[in-house]
Amino acid sequence: MKRLLKRTLFLTTSLLVLSSCAKEEFATNKGKQSSSTSEAITTSAKLCAQSTLIRPQVDILMLWDNTSSFNFVNSATKSSMSNLISSVSENFDYHVLSAPLVPAAAGGGAKSGGLYEAQLIAKTPTGITGAAYNILRTKENAIASLGFTQGVGSSESGVDRAYNVINENRGNGIFRPGAYTIVVVISNEDDKACSMDAETNPYSQICSSPADYNRYLAPRINRFLNLRGNSTATNGGPGILNSSMMRFINISPLTSCASGSYKTNYMYKAMAKTMYEAPYTNGWPTSNDHLSPDLVGAPDSYNLCSLDFSHIFDGVNTAIKQTLLKHKYDYWPMAASTASVDPDTVRVIRSDGKLLVNRRFDNSATNGFEVVMDGSGNALNTTINTRYAPTAGEPFSGKLIKLFGAEGNDKLVYPDCLTVTYTEVKSTYGYIYLQYGEPSVSTIEVRINGAVVPQNSDNGWSYMGLQYTNGLDSNLKVANLPAGTSSGYFLKLNGTAKKSNTASNTFTIYYISK
Repeated sequence: MKRLLKRTLFLTTSLLVLSSCAKEEFATNKGKQSSSTSEAITTSAKLCAQSTLIRPQVDILMLWDNTSSFNFVNSATKSSMSNLISSVSENFDYHVLSAPLVPAAAGGGAKSGGLYEAQLIAKTPTGITGAAYNILRTKENAIASLGFTQGVGSSESGVDRAYNVINENRGNGIFRPGAYTIVVVISNEDDKACSMDAETNPYSQICSSPADYNRYLAPRINRFLNLRGNSTATNGGPGILNSSMMRFINISPLTSCASGSYKTNYMYKAMAKTMYEAPYTNGWPTSNDHLSPDLVGAPDSYNLCSLDFSHIFDGVNTAIKQTLLKHKYDYWPMAASTASVDPDTVRVIRSDGKLLVNRRFDNSATNGFEVVMDGSGNALNTTINTRYAPTAGEPFSGKLIKLFGAEGNDKLVYPDCLTVTYTEVKSTYGYIYLQYGEPSVSTIEVRINGAVVPQNSDNGWSYMGLQYTNGLDSNLKVANLPAGTSSGYFLKLNGTAKKSNTASNTFTIYYISK
């Protein structure tokens, strides 16, 4: 009896120990996996339109008075010209042609466009040919030798002389198409050809009134505008030279300063004013840089009677500007190709505070924007030239918006900026990947955000077994799925157990792996 009692006690103790060990082993082997998903991210980025700094070619014609009454080429004058060339050379591809206002006999008549005694200074000699190449000088040599043979006769026809020099020296590379073309006339008198021009004054009457002068100048101004281009004189066309800008700068007496030697100027003053104010038909702005430097109503005219000779060419520097060529856009970057974008959440604000209207369903939009989308209504990954002017360019690869309307309303123009804000596509998590392989289904415990989720097909979870990821519903996301995974063991979430990324979520799973 004693022996039986001992055996019974031993068996009972052993079972208890075995039972205790099994429980410990069960708890130890049950794996835990936990993953968190973030609330849909809202992204905002500001980008600005660009511009191109234009350093144009600058062609300057300087006509120096060489009549008997003129005598002011001195050290200050030469220093001023040196400063001008130094200033221009820093930023521009320049040609500076110095020539006598009244050519000597060897150079042709008073209105000749010949290069006799002319001197050319150029940043580079590229494209300069023939007689033009033969008159190339260094800056120092040209400035040191300023001074020309006294002109034959007394006919100072500065307006015609300027036109002819430019027009006759286009083919040899001195005056280039599309350049800034600037005429500088330095004289102590005025254009005197009016009284001797049979074309405008058949009765040889001396010009003595503004009406006479204007009648004389009218066809000459038209010729200059035709040479410049982009004016009504050329019906808006490019003209002969198609200058980016053309100016006629007058350095002469604007007031009486020396009886008999310095005569009050009218013709050059009128020519300078007209060329300054003549509008451009190609969108180039009318000049506004130096409206009345020395005399009200006389732009681009500088008074020789009161001018400091060391600064006589300051007006030329004022006229020449580096130009910002504004870039214009009809598409705009929104997001990288890898970004998730909900088209309905896109907001676009311009730098002036204007909120652009989303014209997604408007086929006749005249302003605003739309997201570039594919046929399924998703933001499309593509490559498009965002800029359409001055040339097509600035391609962007990724997700973009299209801008509608005119320039500035709402197609973007430098220097404006756009801030584009969007939220990720709303998505629902409907699957959980089991990272430890095939589970013992009866051991699975699912918690979402800390709450236990039951196993059922209505509002709980279901075990799916081994699946390929490409066979899952593409409209539902998988929690805990490693990148590049193509197959594995999955749970499916049903009903209210599915979770959206409108909030952050934590998925925790306990189970024993087989």
